[in-house]
Amino acid sequence: MSHQIFDIITLLEKRNVHFFTSWDGGSKSVTLFATLVGKRIEIYLDANGSVDFSVFRGNEDVIVSKAALIAELDSD
Repeated sequence: MSHQIFDIITLLEKRNVHFFTSWDGGSKSVTLFATLVGKRIEIYLDANGSVDFSVFRGNEDVIVSKAALIAELDSD
């Protein structure tokens, strides 16, 4: 039996979507961080096979300023 993670990875690869993984051994879950133009999708998969995701949309502006980076990090 195949786990959902392999199905999701195959789906991303077929669509040429760049992604990387993060393993949380404590909760036995894997997060796939998929990067597309203008958005990032975080896909959460756990040991029981459930799949959840969050979508983060934004622009592709490049800001060249350490002060602006600090302001952005402090904005929350």
